[in-house]
Amino acid sequence: MPRKAGCFKPGKIPGPNETPQSHGIHVYLFWTKGGERYLSHTSGDVTAEGLCISAAEAVGITPLCHVLFALYNPQTKYWYSPNHVFSPDENSSEVVHYCMRFYFRNWHGLNEKEPTVSRHTLKSGTDNNTGSPLLDITSLEYLFAQAKHEFVNNVEEPKSDEESNRFKNESLGMAVLHLSHLAMQKGLNLQDVAGKTGSVLTGYFQNCIPRTFAENISRDNFLTKIRIRRVFTEFVQTFQQHTVDKGQLGAHEIMYKYISTLENLVPSFGTETFSVTRLQLTEDGDESISYSINESDGDSKKGFRAPFTHEIMVSGTKGIQFRTLKTQKENSYHRGSYVNEKTPKQSTSNPPDKWTFFCDFREIIHIAITEANVCISTQNSHCMEVQMNSSQEARSFISLLDGYYRLTADAHHYLCHEVAPPRVVLSEANMLHGPMQ
Repeated sequence: MPRKAGCFKPGKIPGPNETPQSHGIHVYLFWTKGGERYLSHTSGDVTAEGLCISAAEAVGITPLCHVLFALYNPQTKYWYSPNHVFSPDENSSEVVHYCMRFYFRNWHGLNEKEPTVSRHTLKSGTDNNTGSPLLDITSLEYLFAQAKHEFVNNVEEPKSDEESNRFKNESLGMAVLHLSHLAMQKGLNLQDVAGKTGSVLTGYFQNCIPRTFAENISRDNFLTKIRIRRVFTEFVQTFQQHTVDKGQLGAHEIMYKYISTLENLVPSFGTETFSVTRLQLTEDGDESISYSINESDGDSKKGFRAPFTHEIMVSGTKGIQFRTLKTQKENSYHRGSYVNEKTPKQSTSNPPDKWTFFCDFREIIHIAITEANVCISTQNSHCMEVQMNSSQEARSFISLLDGYYRLTADAHHYLCHEVAPPRVVLSEANMLHGPMQ
């Protein structure tokens, strides 16, 4: 769908907790070279794909990395499919986040225990076909800003004492990396920037650690605050003397280290988990399974919502996994944050909390959707049928699978027409794909 000239305009975010007051669709940008923090579309229909292209152009992300990004609504906690149509009017205003949604762990290659992910390149006689980096520099800058936002706003401190102590120490280390990058950008000494924190509850420091950690510090006694400040100061001094002063890390290396540390500290980073009210596995030809209208939709007027029975976790490197919930969870709301810690189930014979692999994206041949019901068909004639909380969540779920399929299997086709990117549909309709004849 064409974008009308003059519909988009850059602007400054009024404040961290404020939203633009004007009508339209406002796309929040975590980072840009020129300082713009959102783009506004105020008139005419526009697709999510069109908004993403405009956002990528404003940030400076190359077309090669466009497909890694999508639009996320932080209020509803749903992602929009590329073909979703926004129709702003004078009485509506909506803020969405432009985020890297499709993520592959260890793309940076810093974790020796996991395979390195790289972009496929054509073979040539001068290289060994090791692949090219997954991200361009601008995408790295944007991911770094997004990761900092997720770490501060969406990561929660563990409950157990052992895990909590490790989390606090790692969080202090993350804060040092955050401040080190800020010092390099401003041309300042790390200790000078860190020294401006004064108290551990003020200054830059509070914006570098998870909010739950900061809230707990505010409730700690005076001696505990002194101990945290001492540990943080030691971290800064050690990092300055043994790393920064020796020139071992540049700005890009700090970003790699920050994201790598976040992957280890929060294993769910870059994954998405969906709670479902029904999950069944079948093989083609099995007539015992049929779709039913989502009970949570039909009975919500009566005050009843079907409980969640399974969780499904989608990861760029591990495909689709599922598990049975230990106890049926009350159906309240889907938590669709980029950072989450949940997953799905299969048959009742599987032990609770144990993740079971269903398939990789390359194995999927088709996805069907009926209201909130989704059926995923694979090459080996297996089917996963799930009933989700709503049709909007179902579209969010299958657009995730559809996007990973194009990134890992076939860049020119789609698995489900209901969520397919308009440009891919147009290219396929006009046979603008595949090798030249």
